[in-house]
Amino acid sequence: MQSRTLNGRYRLDQLIGEGGMAVVYRGYDLVLGRVVAIKLLREQFGSDQNFLLRFNREAQSAARLTHPNIANVYDVGHDRDTHYIVMEFVNGPNLKDLIRRQGPFSVDGAAFILRQVGDALDAAHRHGLVHRDVKPQNILVDENGQAKVVDFGIAKGLSDSNLTEAGTGMGTVHYVSPEQARGERATPASDIYSTGIVLYEMLTKQLPFDADTPVGVAMQHVSALPPSPREFNPNIPPQVEDIVMRALAKDPNDRYPTASALAAALDHWEEAPNEVQSTRVLAGAGGGIRGARPRGAAAAGGYGAGRGTTRTATRPHSREQPFRDDVGCVTWLIGSAILIGLVGLVVLGFKLGDFSFLDPSGAGTATSTAQVASPAPSATVPVAVKSPTATPTTATPTPTSNATPTGTGTPAASPTATETPSPTPTETPSPTPSPTAANANVPNLINSTLEQAQTAALPGEFKINAQQVYSDVFEANKIFDQDPAPATQAPRGSTINVKISLGPQFVTIPNLVGQPVAQAKSQLESKGLTVKIVEQGSKTVPSGAVIGTDPSGQAQNGSTITLFASVGDQVQVPDVQGVPYPQGLTTLENAGLVVTSHIPQSCAQIQAQNSSFNCSSFPNGGIVSGTLQWNSWVPRGSSIDVAYYDASAQ
Repeated sequence: MQSRTLNGRYRLDQLIGEGGMAVVYRGYDLVLGRVVAIKLLREQFGSDQNFLLRFNREAQSAARLTHPNIANVYDVGHDRDTHYIVMEFVNGPNLKDLIRRQGPFSVDGAAFILRQVGDALDAAHRHGLVHRDVKPQNILVDENGQAKVVDFGIAKGLSDSNLTEAGTGMGTVHYVSPEQARGERATPASDIYSTGIVLYEMLTKQLPFDADTPVGVAMQHVSALPPSPREFNPNIPPQVEDIVMRALAKDPNDRYPTASALAAALDHWEEAPNEVQSTRVLAGAGGGIRGARPRGAAAAGGYGAGRGTTRTATRPHSREQPFRDDVGCVTWLIGSAILIGLVGLVVLGFKLGDFSFLDPSGAGTATSTAQVASPAPSATVPVAVKSPTATPTTATPTPTSNATPTGTGTPAASPTATETPSPTPTETPSPTPSPTAANANVPNLINSTLEQAQTAALPGEFKINAQQVYSDVFEANKIFDQDPAPATQAPRGSTINVKISLGPQFVTIPNLVGQPVAQAKSQLESKGLTVKIVEQGSKTVPSGAVIGTDPSGQAQNGSTITLFASVGDQVQVPDVQGVPYPQGLTTLENAGLVVTSHIPQSCAQIQAQNSSFNCSSFPNGGIVSGTLQWNSWVPRGSSIDVAYYDASAQ
């Protein structure tokens, strides 16, 4: 294939990447004598002003950024109908390829990359730019290990790609933040969430969320809790898991304040304080937890607040022997069990139930009932408790809420030798939390229609307050967010605020050329567009098929699209009545007709055929009539005779 040169300067050598909007070539700058990367806007978008604006915005935004970890933009221009951006060429793979080949990374290896990415994002955020599409494919790593972030300022969300098209939206939706998935504005915190997904993938070689469809993935970003990274890679220290989970907090305010702060936390994970606040969150209805329950954020109120029942336990650990949730929790339970003389039953109850850490506040006395966090308000977990008839001969030691387990797993406090537990301990189920008369369970309304939501709200007498919002992810007329969250308690008769998708703000218009007009019209109307059909003649497109659309590429949701329908190789007879005949004859011939004669007529001759003809107001020399009907479709090359008014004719 012969190489092409743009504007006599930039030679295109080798295709190195493709996206839904552009293709990227390795090229050569013939003036400055250097290798460059050249991004070309796809030809079908070259005439679309929306895409041209995005393409130019990317170049302008990226050109504002100068940073060692951001790929430089050298030039932007166009060669006839080809629009291009000339960028720094990075000689190395993208991070996605590295993860596939070398993952999972060590903590130090991930921190090395994350430090550079964090610096690049912070530089962009200081300039008021949000990347919006942080993912491993947009992070290039050269042969020296230097990371370069690309596609800054591209200002594209999910609406810029078809989420059902393999290789475009699917690559983005796995890294999208919850607020972007809900159709809200992206902020620097959105980039930090996406960076947290990248970190998760580097450490585990897995993505936290996956589903059969992109919409399913996006819904998990909005409402589901990510599985513990340690489920996929047990070598990840608990402190590092806390860092990952804080970056993936559903609430942007709970994430790290900057990308560099996230990178710094990973750099210094071993310097975490001895007191670690560990939070586990049980998913409520529709929470969608997969596998082990994740650990929450250590320093910012955890993640997914309000989505389930949360219990926290503060426990010390040493850096030489970082605590594990399973060992620490069981050790604490064994110590407490020895104090009340019921080791076996407590351990048995623990194995039978699925719950989080014990609430330290409920362990203040030997006769307290051990309470556990239940998966749902109506669930009960049998827990062994000390028999009321137990009468120790000496005072029973009282365990404290932050009792320190020793390195060997032996509890710090142990019962005295004279303590006599009840010889017949009994199992007593913990009280079943049930809704009070004033409260009711909040139903899960996600992915329901408004009518379905109103039906689901009847048992709790809830009112539905609906807000319609554009969403690039969720199907039109479906609820994609609600407050209060599902499976929580709310006063009967209170209001549930929901957001209902209007569908994407911008709709992608497919290439319909050659398709039957009726089929194309139905396809556009299914996207929420109004269709106007305009007939046109065509030498190449058969009658009844589509010639094209206006606009093409993308359109505002609900707007009107003009569909040009072919009538075959025909021409429309121009309406030239009243036009001076020399000009009218030219118009007819240019339309593809053959004018065989043009006959002057007097006022009397014209009135003999048309009694309402007003000779005084009609222009002298104007065309009066023709042998073909104006605006009708006739075969190309058809003959036409015209008559024109001649005031001097007798």
